[in-house]
Amino acid sequence: MKRKLLKVAVASAFMAPAAALAQSSTVQMYGTLILLYNFADYGQGRVNNDMLSTPNSSIGFKGEEQLGGALSAWFQCESTLDVTGQLAGWCGKNSAFGMKGNFGNVYAGIWDSPMKMTSANFRPFQTTSPFGMAGVLWNGAGSDVGNGPAGVPAANTTSFTRRQTNLLTYESPNLAGFQGSVAVSTANEDTALVNASTVKKARMWSMGGTYTNGPFIVGAAYERHTNYNPAGQANYRGGDDRAWNAAIAYTFAGAFKLSAIYTDTRYDTSPGTNLQGKAWGLYGDWAIVGPHRLRGGYSHLKSTSGNFGTAAAPITVGTWVANGGAGNTGSTLYSLQYAYSFSKRTELSVGYSRMNNDALSVQPLQSLGKATAGQNQSVWVLGVKHTF
Repeated sequence: MKRKLLKVAVASAFMAPAAALAQSSTVQMYGTLILLYNFADYGQGRVNNDMLSTPNSSIGFKGEEQLGGALSAWFQCESTLDVTGQLAGWCGKNSAFGMKGNFGNVYAGIWDSPMKMTSANFRPFQTTSPFGMAGVLWNGAGSDVGNGPAGVPAANTTSFTRRQTNLLTYESPNLAGFQGSVAVSTANEDTALVNASTVKKARMWSMGGTYTNGPFIVGAAYERHTNYNPAGQANYRGGDDRAWNAAIAYTFAGAFKLSAIYTDTRYDTSPGTNLQGKAWGLYGDWAIVGPHRLRGGYSHLKSTSGNFGTAAAPITVGTWVANGGAGNTGSTLYSLQYAYSFSKRTELSVGYSRMNNDALSVQPLQSLGKATAGQNQSVWVLGVKHTF
């Protein structure tokens, strides 16, 4: 009997790698095409404008190979899909190589930070696009960005919702409804700094997690940036910027999801000075009946605080304004969208979005470019989304 068991064990040990070698290719192609026609009102007598945009459109290739013992290797190369002709490079979106198993998932590449991935569970809109709340809640959206202040291929020193290059990430398995992730950026990009004499390196740490129990979900995330110099103060280094989020959502009758996000952010802007911002958002996603759907959002940034800047000389940091806490630097985004699904993969939508700025705020609708102080902006949007 013992000899038979030994033979079975030896055969299994040899069969596992043989089965892996015998696998055929598992590469798949996938993608999302989003095409929007925007008609924008810039306010304050400026000429209205219309434009096409393709926010978050992508085409990707991914594959996974079973290695035996519940272990597998996987890759993903995701690129921008822009039918308006403004193409980006290969693997410029979420792209990585990783290994996963019962222990979780470990991967390296360019990827959304855990803070960004966590918030995705609580917002019906993308962080960018005319409905995007990234500027209000997270001081901008960082796409394909490296470590500040001189990351490669681009620097984004302020955004706390970002797709980060050269990122190492670990995702836990689902443990009774809880799932979390942690990530850290490598510092090799820092060699591009002009001020190469310093030993301090720019780096990002991020962590986030969610707990799901039926229709209820709660999440939290924390992110830290060191030596990012968000206010661009000469060659200032040594800053320690941080943000944390908390979010909650509940789906009523399997059809209406109500969610809320709260964010708290602080930047070290120069020696002895800081900029602080608190923001929150309330969102709804209603699958009305059949192909009809309604999405809405309210995002609000309170006036910034901290001792950076003065009332007489406000300073813009990202899309937020620092004036020493003197007030009138808040902004509010209203978004509403109706969608009709022709099929599981194709959706037509129409919507309206408006940004209201306090007297000193310069927060723009992200599809419209810059705003001047106190300027309100609005846009009507006709869109189509197709997944494959």
